[in-house]
Amino acid sequence: MPGVSESTAGAVDAAEILGASVDSDATFERIWFDDTSWVDVARGWMTGADRLYRELTGSVPWKRGAMWRYERYVTEPRLTSWISRGRPVPYPALVEAYRVLRRRYQVDFDGFGLSWYRDGNDSVAFHRDREMRWLDNTVIAILTTGARRPFLVKSRHLPPGRRILNDDSGARDLLPGSGDLLVLGGRCQADWLHAVPKVRGVVAGRVSVQWRWTSRTGRPERGPGYGAPRTFSR
Repeated sequence: MPGVSESTAGAVDAAEILGASVDSDATFERIWFDDTSWVDVARGWMTGADRLYRELTGSVPWKRGAMWRYERYVTEPRLTSWISRGRPVPYPALVEAYRVLRRRYQVDFDGFGLSWYRDGNDSVAFHRDREMRWLDNTVIAILTTGARRPFLVKSRHLPPGRRILNDDSGARDLLPGSGDLLVLGGRCQADWLHAVPKVRGVVAGRVSVQWRWTSRTGRPERGPGYGAPRTFSR
């Protein structure tokens, strides 16, 4: 199968042994943000997600990135990891999830991205996945394991003078919990922003797993992506 190493053969059957697997009876609700942008929400899509969370936090080779923001490097407030398409995936439940999503949406995802928000101080600001470049027609699936955290979505088309990155007024909170699946599609990455904000108080950790696909149609994005260096203009 394209995108999954043959070394993962038989992994779907093993998912039950590890206690995490896709619930084939989970209900999908499609929410339209506008005429061309939507999100599918499937609560409880993966059973045993808390056990999967513990496995991922204990064995994934996590790294902490740094980004140049104007006058200095800023350490990214979360941990990330990446498994390229075609590489062995040592987590049977994620292989099963990939196969189920591939059948449902009829697309080949680019790999397995993982983000670990260790506590309420970890976050990611409002952004679009501009690194994909072609954003007119995309599918981005996000599986949550661990603690329930806000997941905010808001339009990028705001009145002149309104701040975008740190202003969550008017944002919709999809609030995924452990085992919930969000699938952002259509022009979501072109016209909408998403964020995982900081949370006050004691909050347990959350790992999200992401699969991305772009049709590579339409006009490609120009300019730097979210992780690109930013400097003061002269």
